[in-house]
Amino acid sequence: MKRILYILSFILVVAVACNKDKFTTVPQVSIKSITPSTVNNGNIISMKGSYTDLEGDLDSVFVVYKWYNGVLVTKKDTFRYAYSNLNLPPKTKQADISIDFEYNTNNSGVFISLQGVSRDTTATLGLILLDELKNRSTYAESKPIRLIKP
Repeated sequence: MKRILYILSFILVVAVACNKDKFTTVPQVSIKSITPSTVNNGNIISMKGSYTDLEGDLDSVFVVYKWYNGVLVTKKDTFRYAYSNLNLPPKTKQADISIDFEYNTNNSGVFISLQGVSRDTTATLGLILLDELKNRSTYAESKPIRLIKP
């Protein structure tokens, strides 16, 4: 009897583990890395992640940034990042993505500009994906980085 329970338990665990990797209608996003960990005036911040979407109908990318004072969020904002800026073919169901930011510059064009802070602070960057049917991914956030006052 115990042997049958062990076998059934093993099958259940394998089934649940395999199901975790399947694509879903709701987009899935994860942040793999953010560099550098300490950011000085003019540095490029590179955030790398990946996503999956069953239909491949992603429409919008939202970038969320948070500035912290210890554990409290002192500034939070969200802005839309054009999906076309990811340079992915239409109907892409799975891809690695990279978004670059430039810290405290007035340059325009290639990078998203993050403006300076009034004192050294900790920050995180995150992503939310939205598809054409308005299915919204869960929020994925980077590890904290340190922004140095210009």
